[in-house]
Amino acid sequence: MADVLYFNGRFTTTDERVLGVEDRGFQFGDAVYEVFKFLGKRPILMLDHFHRLERGLHEIDIRNPWDEASFIRMVEELLARTAFREGIVYIQVSRGEGQRAHFYPDNMRPTALAYSRHFVFPDAAKKERGIHVITTADLRWKQCHVKSVNLLANALAKKKAQRAGAHEALLVEEGIVREGASASFFVVRRGNVITHPLDEHILPGVVRDRVIGLALTAKIRVDERPLRERELFDLDEAFITSTTMGVMPVTEIDGRVIGNSRRGEVTEQLQRLFDAVEAQEQPAPARR
Repeated sequence: MADVLYFNGRFTTTDERVLGVEDRGFQFGDAVYEVFKFLGKRPILMLDHFHRLERGLHEIDIRNPWDEASFIRMVEELLARTAFREGIVYIQVSRGEGQRAHFYPDNMRPTALAYSRHFVFPDAAKKERGIHVITTADLRWKQCHVKSVNLLANALAKKKAQRAGAHEALLVEEGIVREGASASFFVVRRGNVITHPLDEHILPGVVRDRVIGLALTAKIRVDERPLRERELFDLDEAFITSTTMGVMPVTEIDGRVIGNSRRGEVTEQLQRLFDAVEAQEQPAPARR
């Protein structure tokens, strides 16, 4: 069954081929995207994702086709047309379509699309069992705080992890662990949480930000500092955060066991706190 698709102001399905061959998102990766989840047709942290989309578009000089109110209305209708109750919404805005050239005209009309897709989120057993990860070189562009569709380096890293029997790849540059190929990365040492600081080397993860806030409220110290690769094997716990994985324990890195190869106490506490946030999240009212 085709998924519901919003494209430049109208609704259709993903069966319709709508994207022009000279769209700059297709030819240059000249686009920004977002993914958020919905549960029981309730969008989770939707406005956090919208505001990050807005910042990313501003960074690369693309006009945002929505204001907050019109974005909420679009998502409301998209989910109302969606047949299933749990899944993800994918949003993408490119600079638009025009004759292929590196120089682009000013004031191009952006291409805006969104679609819903069914997704099976991790169950309780997986959230307790955790995942294995590997390390690999960070080959991405140097503006990783922009959620660009330029994901070739990420995709190659994820494939390398899959071939190694792992679930995620940690990206390492000059001996510093930046983040996962599709997730934020945290470690726990002596009860304190450590994660890379917000700068151009990492994406400002929506779940990352919320989990840091939950940790601080729970009186858990959070150190936002560069993490050396050599520190990876002197850890009590490790976990990743993302829209689709939530708070997910990491129990093995490059074949070496972390902690006791089980979910740690701090990770479990943050998992419970974040799950409660998702359970209580209410849709934002559309401004008419």
